[in-house]
Amino acid sequence: SKLIEKIRAERERLVKQGRIKKDKNESFIYKGDDGVFYEKVGKGESVVLNDLPFEIPEGWVWIRLKTIADIFNGNSINEDEKRKKYTNIDGYDYIATKDVNFDNTINYSNGVNIPYDTTFKIAPAGKVLLCIEGGSAGRKIAITDKKVCFGNKLVCFDTLLIDDTFLFYILQSNNFITIFKDALSGIIGGVSIGTLKEFLIPLPPLAEQKRIVEKIEQIFIYLDTINY
Repeated sequence: SKLIEKIRAERERLVKQGRIKKDKNESFIYKGDDGVFYEKVGKGESVVLNDLPFEIPEGWVWIRLKTIADIFNGNSINEDEKRKKYTNIDGYDYIATKDVNFDNTINYSNGVNIPYDTTFKIAPAGKVLLCIEGGSAGRKIAITDKKVCFGNKLVCFDTLLIDDTFLFYILQSNNFITIFKDALSGIIGGVSIGTLKEFLIPLPPLAEQKRIVEKIEQIFIYLDTINY
């Protein structure tokens, strides 16, 4: 709850600076004295959060993605524009869906760059990029090593006061993958940013987030030593 208070205070500060927009339907989720989670949206009445997927430890909270991050997609460039205007020039690397690999790495050396004085959206270094449209929706995900411009089928999670690697692993959890797949719609299959922002995730205190990340990465190191 202390972390959530800090996140809300930081969000309010960024709104006053004009860096993010104020959410008129801001979500306030809290645990009542009866042990039940309630949510208050905007100026509405508090309601019980039904059908939560599983129990969470004491001190954890359920929270909507829009509360912990500014979530936005990038800019589309057609192949003709890439060739004529954005190939092999000085600027930010431009990351398309094809440049995010299934092993969670990013190919920065595709020859496409956006000038530094651009009006294109920029993903900061150390933030999660997730594909939300097409055959790779929900499957391609990575953390940026540096500031980049990116395509409109990718979204950036510009987080507030949480561990970005923890979010990276949460977005690959079985529970998140299930709710993501259930939300897919349209001919080519995708999840809108509006829908994505409303997804619930479990959030522990910051120190616990870091411990979870450390434990996961220890397991991966161990798995790398196993011969298949």
